[in-house]
Amino acid sequence: MERWLLSFILGAILSLFLPTVPELFLIIIVFITGAITLFANKLRNLSGLLLGAGFIWWCAHHHFDALNINELTPSEVYLKPVSVKGSIISLVNNDDIDKRITLKILSVSGRRLSKPLKVRLTWYKAPIDLSNGDNLDVRVRLKPSQSLANPGSFSYQRWLLSREIIAKGYISNNDNPNPLVQPSPTISQRMLDTLKTLIPDSEVKPLMLALTLGYRQEFTSQHWQVLQNTGTAHLMAISGLHLGIIAALGYWLGRGALMLCPAHWFYRYPLWLLPIVTSCGFAFGYAFISSFSTPTLRALIMVLLFWLLRIVHGRMHLLLWFALGLALVILVRPFALISSSFWLSFLALLSILILIFWGNFKDGKGITQKLWLFIKLQLFLSLFLLPINLLLFGQSSVLPWAANIWILPWFSALLMPMLLLMTLLSLWLPATSAWLADICRWQLEIIWQQLLWLNELEFSLITISSITLMVVLNIAVWVIAQLVRVTPAGKVVLGSLLALNILAGLVVSITNKPATIDVSNLPWSISVLDVGHGLSVVLERGNKALVYDTGASYGKDLSIAQSIIHPYLRRRFVKTPEYLFVSHSDNDHAGGLPYVLEHLKPTWVVANINSDDYRDWQTTAGHLVNPLQSCTSNQTWNWQGLTIKALWPIEPNWQENEDSCVLLVSDAKHQLLLTGDIPASVEKRLLEDISATKIDILIVPHHGSKSSSSAEFIESIQPKHAIFSAAYLNRWNMPSDTVTSRYQKVGAKLYNTADSGMIRLTIGDTGIHAEKYRTDMAPFWFYNQFATLAEDQTSIKPMPKSW
Repeated sequence: MERWLLSFILGAILSLFLPTVPELFLIIIVFITGAITLFANKLRNLSGLLLGAGFIWWCAHHHFDALNINELTPSEVYLKPVSVKGSIISLVNNDDIDKRITLKILSVSGRRLSKPLKVRLTWYKAPIDLSNGDNLDVRVRLKPSQSLANPGSFSYQRWLLSREIIAKGYISNNDNPNPLVQPSPTISQRMLDTLKTLIPDSEVKPLMLALTLGYRQEFTSQHWQVLQNTGTAHLMAISGLHLGIIAALGYWLGRGALMLCPAHWFYRYPLWLLPIVTSCGFAFGYAFISSFSTPTLRALIMVLLFWLLRIVHGRMHLLLWFALGLALVILVRPFALISSSFWLSFLALLSILILIFWGNFKDGKGITQKLWLFIKLQLFLSLFLLPINLLLFGQSSVLPWAANIWILPWFSALLMPMLLLMTLLSLWLPATSAWLADICRWQLEIIWQQLLWLNELEFSLITISSITLMVVLNIAVWVIAQLVRVTPAGKVVLGSLLALNILAGLVVSITNKPATIDVSNLPWSISVLDVGHGLSVVLERGNKALVYDTGASYGKDLSIAQSIIHPYLRRRFVKTPEYLFVSHSDNDHAGGLPYVLEHLKPTWVVANINSDDYRDWQTTAGHLVNPLQSCTSNQTWNWQGLTIKALWPIEPNWQENEDSCVLLVSDAKHQLLLTGDIPASVEKRLLEDISATKIDILIVPHHGSKSSSSAEFIESIQPKHAIFSAAYLNRWNMPSDTVTSRYQKVGAKLYNTADSGMIRLTIGDTGIHAEKYRTDMAPFWFYNQFATLAEDQTSIKPMPKSW
């Protein structure tokens, strides 16, 4: 049984590695083959592989084919106002002017759907309060659930798919002069609204709401940063850990209730089940309050299976319990497989089982023995997950065990029970709930101050690099070997091998310093990041980087620089870019400048930005770099064997697009032209300097707008590769069909970040090699199949252009 379940899980995992979901008839063939081999003893494990893969593919096909199932076409649903009726299935923050909701659509244009559609919406400047459970009759504008695609950064598209959301969009007041809302708030929404009035405003208020209801919309960038850097994100939001604590609390309350029962009841009723029933009831209630989010649902399944194991007196092997729980979660939430938190949770559980059954500790019941086991467990977990966190997120904390050792007992014994009681009493005894809220706030403030202190320890956070990953992996293996049952001789041999491995790595890293290498012989690359409507280009050579433009910012706590540029540089093992060029002051090109100044700290900044604005940004960022240089024609920089020459402007006139810093980058054989948002009038002026220069790679001016890329300019420079940095299905219809046809006329190879995600061109002795993130770096269906399997895609105007 265990082998078959493990083969089913393996098949489900392997199903993710195809670029597209197979056609329906192929999925049916896989199912039939799996069903037949199920009855053949020698091929039974193969049936698990086939059925696991077939199940995931069937779910994916059913999800992406939702429009066809409902007899809808993309042109009926996308890019225009469409009338829908549905119910809100997510908690709503009514303190925000712009309200973000998940809507379960039941009908479109008066036609009832056979398969409801989940969509993620933003209601800009919503005129009314909304609640989880409300029924809406509104007009919405939708797009397929696509998102920006770059190495190392958070994939919103994958997040949407893991929650089975088919589209995203917005609600406009202009389209809805009289929206119809039928209030029907759920108990969790009523609790949220009440708790937000009872809990005093403080830095830890968002943490309290996250711990009680899984509501994290009020987290600031500082909250996320501190929790990630200290390795305690799992503690400060509803997760399997908290449900386990609540289940344990229910069990002990049930045990306490047994002591109040008359003795003769034990002969009449199976009262030994009471603690199990209360444990399961508490766990189910907590999952219900959190709207059965994926972390709580998977923990609930494991809790129910655990008590099933105890009821059958342990006759279910723990490996079977682990495999059966994992398989059930896949069956209930198949797209949880693409979530990093899903695998971190189960790997953490696996590491606990390894330590319990192979741990190197003596049996004992003393408090010292139990404390030592708890410390070993936290250390083992931290080391077991450290290399995995480095690979997944590009950075990891080395001190989560130091926080967990004292925070976990506090959470389990005091904080979580009080928070649960505060939540339950909020609707019926608000005064008592408010008193508990003050006590919980006081406890969390103490914990939060300690986490802030840990966050300030620079040595506690390590970022990924080849040498860091190797050293961490070796040390983790050696320490784990000390904690589990390995013979002394085995430990000596393992330690010697690991020491030699680390020493060899250090010797290689020292003897291969970049300074000893002639960088002019190394390949160099141009990475055009997928930043939506905006631009950010990263040039790399010899482990050094140069950044041209920073993308947009979206308020105080969110920018392209934070969410895309920084994670990308971290993934490329670059800590600080040596140069930052900012073409001009438009938000979609310069919005991330304050973040870059504060966190990436480039050595030199060259920008056509008003000096007063730059000083304001420096003050905001709190970091002073070298004096700002303006970009003017005839300036030249030599960087990593490349010559960078400024072609425009002659003198900045602070006219934004017209003042875009135009750079010509050359390695003596190949030419790259970075153009910012220059209009056709500037292109004409540039031809006076570069009319005889053939451009190998062109970053197309102004995202492919009709106001740029004149026929004269394109025919003169005749680029071999032209890259558009544009947003998917953008309202400006960029790149323009007229512009793309001009580039095709001169034989240029065209690329569009809206279609391909990040685009990297590597230049070496063999020429120019192009890679697209969606098709070459992450060629998986859950990244790429974001629109629909409907045949009528071409009727959407505009659709992303593929060349």
